[in-house]
Amino acid sequence: MSNKTNMYRLSVKQWNPYVGCHHECIYCRSSFQAQLKRYGKKNCKECYTFTPHTHPTRLSQSLPKTGFMQFIFTCSNGDIAFCPTEYLQAIINRIKEEPNKTFLIQSKNPATFNRVVFPSNTILGITLETNHDDIYEKAKVAPGAPLPSKRYEDFLKVKHELKMVTVEPVIEFDLDILVGWISKINPVMVWLGYDSRKSNLPEPELTKVTSLYWELGKAGYIVILKHIREKRS
Repeated sequence: MSNKTNMYRLSVKQWNPYVGCHHECIYCRSSFQAQLKRYGKKNCKECYTFTPHTHPTRLSQSLPKTGFMQFIFTCSNGDIAFCPTEYLQAIINRIKEEPNKTFLIQSKNPATFNRVVFPSNTILGITLETNHDDIYEKAKVAPGAPLPSKRYEDFLKVKHELKMVTVEPVIEFDLDILVGWISKINPVMVWLGYDSRKSNLPEPELTKVTSLYWELGKAGYIVILKHIREKRS
């Protein structure tokens, strides 16, 4: 299995009217946070420190067009769980002004989605790296975020037609349980991949990840492959 065998190709654009997070994900430090640090303190001190904050001027900026398998990843450099509700509503109002474009908003605390009503051109997503709370806690993957089982339960309560699940970076899991969770969520797509950094995560064997890929495919789900490789020893 490799990215070359994946027939689906996404085009992801970014829009960040809100930036920052307090989930403290260990794999985020060397990815999203590292990217923001390259902008330097002079551009935005809060972006540099990944402190949750708003960028109101970006609410009125021009947004790119989206077509098939394309969307605008909104607040990709943060988590809206820390966003004030009034400002989150302002983001939604802007999305409503662009009914012909598709937006993605992702959170590690899906209960936050129930604060507001999202328009139909929005995909709501969660990260679900594993079904094992104990492994997740022991590895201190995201000390500030709800555990995977809590995310799953809360996401089921979110009444929205378009949902997405990210199993990336994938962590050791039970195949039947994780496939069952994802099936109950019934997402329009699933992202699947290993850690692209060296975060020392408890990873599953490639054969198990391959089985997850095929089981979800047989169930009719679109699976977008990300970073696929052998398990690190």
